[in-house]
Amino acid sequence: MLYLETLSPEALWNDTLIFQSKNLSLKKEIKYHNWLEVKNDPNLLGLHGLICYLLCDISLQGLNLNLDELVRFLKERLPTLSNCVQPYTEWTSDSERSEELVRALFSYLKIIPEGESEKYSVDRLRSIDTIERIRILEESKKAQERAKEILRKIKEAEDEAASKYNRE
Repeated sequence: MLYLETLSPEALWNDTLIFQSKNLSLKKEIKYHNWLEVKNDPNLLGLHGLICYLLCDISLQGLNLNLDELVRFLKERLPTLSNCVQPYTEWTSDSERSEELVRALFSYLKIIPEGESEKYSVDRLRSIDTIERIRILEESKKAQERAKEILRKIKEAEDEAASKYNRE
């Protein structure tokens, strides 16, 4: 994150979209201001840089990218992922997180990795999804808290019954 302050998200996306311009399915003017408010969030800016790097890979040139879906990913999913895993470098240093980032982007763009079925691709993303993992952990914590509360009430009832029995 040492040099993130020198990155211009507008320049990154301009170069990326120029690289992919022949492949974009939309023929409208691209406006950055409504979805590119990342300068004050170094983790989100770093993720934008990673996504631009990925989309400029020569092996992805020629894909039929849908700009609406790309923007939806950048506005909806990427900020959530950025908040869940910090710093952004975790998305490159952890192979499962790297795979998740690519698969999440591909799912929005409706790209199925070569050699995979759509069902496998969806299942694989679901199995490594950080947001889903956090949701499951939170549900588990709530279930444990409910179980503790039930045990506490049972204990209170037992104590009350024992106290009543001793008085009689």
